[in-house]
Parts: sequence; C-alpha cells; structure tokens
Amino acid sequence: MTTLPSGVIPYPENADKAIDYKYYFFLIKKNLFVILTFTIVAVTLASIYAAKIPDLYQSSVQLMIERPKIKWAVEYQGPEVGSYEAEYYNTQMKMMVNDGVLRQVIKDLRLESYYLKKPDQILKILQRTTAAFRIGNSRLFNIQVTGVQPSLVAKIANGLAKSYIRKNFEDQLFYSKEILNWLPQSGDPEETITITNPLGGVTQMTRRDLIESLPGIQGDPTIKELKERLSTAKAESGLQLKRYREKHPLTVKALANIRFLEESIDGEKKRIIDNLKSQAEGRHKVADVRVIQEAHVPEAPLPSKRTKIIVIAGLAAFVMTFGLIILIDHFDDTIHSYEDFDRRGLILPFLGPIPFIRVPNRKDPQQQALASYYDKLSGIAESFRYLRVAINFSAPPEALKKMVITSCLPHEGKSFVSHNTAVSLAQDGNRTLLIDGDMRRPTVDTVFKLDNATGLSSYLTSNLKFESIVRETFIENLFVVTSGPMSPNPGEILASQRMKALLEQAEQQYDRIIIDCPPLTGIGDGFVVGNMIGYLILVVSANKTPSDLIKHTQSAIEKAKIKLIGVVLNKLDMEKERHRGYSKYYYHTYNRYYQISPQEPQKNPPKEKAH
Repeated sequence: MTTLPSGVIPYPENADKAIDYKYYFFLIKKNLFVILTFTIVAVTLASIYAAKIPDLYQSSVQLMIERPKIKWAVEYQGPEVGSYEAEYYNTQMKMMVNDGVLRQVIKDLRLESYYLKKPDQILKILQRTTAAFRIGNSRLFNIQVTGVQPSLVAKIANGLAKSYIRKNFEDQLFYSKEILNWLPQSGDPEETITITNPLGGVTQMTRRDLIESLPGIQGDPTIKELKERLSTAKAESGLQLKRYREKHPLTVKALANIRFLEESIDGEKKRIIDNLKSQAEGRHKVADVRVIQEAHVPEAPLPSKRTKIIVIAGLAAFVMTFGLIILIDHFDDTIHSYEDFDRRGLILPFLGPIPFIRVPNRKDPQQQALASYYDKLSGIAESFRYLRVAINFSAPPEALKKMVITSCLPHEGKSFVSHNTAVSLAQDGNRTLLIDGDMRRPTVDTVFKLDNATGLSSYLTSNLKFESIVRETFIENLFVVTSGPMSPNPGEILASQRMKALLEQAEQQYDRIIIDCPPLTGIGDGFVVGNMIGYLILVVSANKTPSDLIKHTQSAIEKAKIKLIGVVLNKLDMEKERHRGYSKYYYHTYNRYYQISPQEPQKNPPKEKAH
C-alpha cells in the first residue's frame, strides 16, 4: 500500500466530479483577446456580406378555385369525397407554378430582355422565387413572387395567375375540335384513328382508347364508381352462373344489372363528350378559376435578415473559438496552475508558486538569479518567503535540515529555486549551506561569481578538507560549495562514502543544507543524493512539464523510498493565471500588502563582500 505524503487529502480516482463552470469561465477570461479577435473578424466579414445582400420585395395574387363538381356526392357520402377534393386542390396548387406556366410567363413578359439570360436559366430563378399555397381550408390560393425589383415581382405574379387560368382552361378542353369530331358514340369502337394533339404530335389509337384517355372521363368520380360497381356485379354474376343456369331468376337479375351499369357508364361518357364539344364550340367558356385580388407593387421591402446573419456569425465565431480553446486545453497535458495538479489526477503536496519574471529590469545576471535578495519587496521575494514557511511546516525541523531540490526536466528553474530558497532561509537567521550537486551544468559559481577550480568534485575525489571547499558569500548566513571541475562519473562519486561524510560534517556546522541536483529524467544523480538524504523538493515549470512525466517521476521517487516534501510551481504567470484559485488570491494579496508605493524610494542593494 502506498503511503500518501503528509498534508495530502486522498481522493478516490473514480469519484465523479461535477462540471467546473468556474474553470470554463476562467478560460474565457484568459483567452478573451483571442475570442474577441475571431468574433470581431467574423462579425466584420458577415457585415460586409450582409451589406451586399439586396433588399427583397414580395407581391402575391389571390385566386379562387371553384369546388370540383361531384354529381354522385349526394348519393354517396364516403371518404373519397373529401380525399378527391383535397387531391384536386393540391394538384391545382402544383400547377400554378409548374414549368409550363413559368415558361409561358417568361414568354409573355419577355423576361429574357430583363434578366439577359437564357430561358432555362430564368426558369431556375423563377422556381426559387415563386410559391403557391392555400389559405387555410378555403378555396383561396396565393401565388407569391419574391425579387429585388418591386414592379417586376407584381408583373410576374399577375402573369402567373393569367397563365395558370389559361392553362387550366386548356387542360379542361384537352383536345381540339378536330379531335372531338372523332368522339360520337356510333361507330366501331375498335376502329383505329390518327389524331394530332395540340403540341403537334401524331398518335394512332382506337376510338375506345381515345375515349378512355380523356381526362374528363378518367377523373370523373361517377364513372369511377360505376366501374367499381360493374366489376363487383360481374364477380357476383360469375358466382351465380357456377351455381345456377342462365335462365335462373338470380342469374337473369345479375346479367340485367350488368347491362344497366354498362349503359350507365356509356351514358356518362356521352355526357362528358357532349360537354367537351360544347366547350370547344365556345358555348361554355367559363373557367373554374378567377382572380380575387391582383398583385400590387410592394411599397417596402421584406424585413432584412442582415442583423440575423451578423448575430449568427458572431455567435458561431464565439462558440467555435471557445470550443477550439477547450479542445486545445483538453489535450494540453502541462501544468498551468496548482489546480491543474488535481485536474490531471496528480496527488502531490503543493508548497507554493514562484512568479514568472515577465520583463527583467537588470542587465546583471547575478541580480536576475538572486531576485529575492535584490528585490525584497517584490512578488518573487514574497513567494520565496511563503515557500520557506511552507517547507518549515511540511515536516519536523530535524527532518528538514538537509534536502535536495531538483526537477523533472532541464530548464525548469530548479537552480533558481535552490539559490533563492537558500537566500530566504539565510535571511531568516538560519546558517545555510548551498551545495551545487549538478556537476554537468553547474550554476552556483556563476551566480555568486566564485572560482570553480576546487569544489564538490575535488573533495569527493581527493583528501581535501571540508572547510577548504566552503565559500562565504556576500549574503549573511549563506555559504556555498561549488561543483568543482567536471567529473566523468558524477553519479559514482556522489554515491561514495566521502559524500556521506561531507553531509554528516555539514549537518554539524549548518542549520540548513540545500543541494541543487540535476533533473531526474534520464539522470540518476538526484536519486542517489535524494536516497542518501531522504527528502526532496520537486520543481515543476508552468506551461512546460507534462503531467504524465510528473506522475512517472513521482512513482520513481516513491520506489527510491525518498520522501517528497512537496512541489514548487515555477515560472507561473500570475497576471495571466490570476483569475482562478490560489493564483487569484495570491496576486491580489501581494498587490495589497507588498507593492512599493510610488513615493517610497527603493533602497539600494547592499554591496558585495570580498571573497
């Protein structure tokens, strides 16, 4: 069973967590500039597009279509009456704006000269801009036309009404007078005749087929019902003939009923043919459709969709940009703030943040590396004072007398944290020794401007005395041991008995011992010294160190049986991350209590002592 570090509250790994709305609100604030930039660009482009959209005008003509006459509806009240009427009206509504009517309008209004396009192209335009619909369950219909020119949409609407009425009347006649002359009932019904339809096509058919092909006969409900009754009667007659003889009363009655129905069908056909002849001769030229209200030139355009387009574009840009930010944040495995430790499933004791130095105001590298010493009233200095307190309360004082400070990766600032932590402990009155255990990339000699001819490596590989490698610094109570000359096998000499002897002697002479060790990933020096001392502080760079690598390093530290005192989050951009959690409170607390007054002169930093 793994023992959690002190001060860490265990959380079940599979515990359901509520949606952190504050975090998403923080993402909006953090990336507000990016979101606003994309939103403004989208709104600008949408505004340019919307400005080019012309105003649309709409005009409509109102028609009334007479109810279709069904003679047998009085005798038969069934579902077919209503369905036939609805089907009839739906058919008429489709015919109002079909291609034939539209082509006729193109020809009548000479729209080719207006659009300067071919008829087929104009037809596609009219198909998109014209519509017909029924007003409720009434016999009133509107033909509606939309366009950019007010007078033209009114002309097209009225032209559609006239073209539809003419087409409707022509469809009722269907055939010319020449064809109707072939329709008398007398004559051989199987006689083949040649006819010319109104479109100029030549067709050969029998007289019976011609009569049956007439729309008036095909769509006549009376003939339709009589044919159904005739079919039923023939079926019943066939059953009677199987049971009885031809002269049986029931058989005779069935045959008589069949003859009656056939004669009734022929009579209905003759009535329809006579009616068509009368219409062709001009005696009944009364259409079933008439205009109730003509289309007028619209005075104002339709309500503009420009505002809607701009608003939708802005909202879409905001949502898409924010969604992309959430997606990037989801796949971003680095640590941005201490809340991310818990968010990424890292159960680690947190010691505190170290602010990111946004704009260094010094040319001297020493002043940048020891910022907590040269800027005692800065956020950097306050963060290390807080870190010092956090370290003191993380374990008993005797256990924290010596500790290793390291990191997962290079360039995470572990040397910067080591130097300034040692400075903070020394300023607190502790006799502090800073040992540069990073023999591969030493920094102590550069920061404190010391000679590195002899140092830790010299002591570990010779018989030098401990006092000969300890250097006093210009900071009171702070002493350092440089790394010394480069060693070919630093891991082996750090694990030697001489290193243990050095630590034992140092522990007798100093209150606190800080050892700056190389990164733990790929290098074993930190584990060697950490196992020898038993306590370790891990430095994590904000926006750089992946959480998976931290988990792997934590597991390696536990396997090495080293106690992890805590994690220091270095290079944290307080201004950028101040809207959430600890960073928010730290930022405002520092601004309130520790910011230098503009009238207060800053004290000059103390001069260095002679080495």
